[in-house]
Amino acid sequence: MKVRLAITVDPHVKAYVDQLVDSGEASSVSAAFNDAVVERMRRDRRARAAWNARVAQADPDRVARMMAHIDAQRTR
Repeated sequence: MKVRLAITVDPHVKAYVDQLVDSGEASSVSAAFNDAVVERMRRDRRARAAWNARVAQADPDRVARMMAHIDAQRTR
């Protein structure tokens, strides 16, 4: 089930979305915005997963040394 949403966009964004609809690249204005937000969600999730994978590989001792170094610089 979809929900109704009212948004305000810049004129050049509306012109672009209208162009997508007119050319058949998007079935509707709503579909164009929905696709864009879904793609943003996917990109954010991929970035978060990559970050979490990198964090899981971190050397805790090295991180502790780096944090101690940063803390020492802050107290100067």
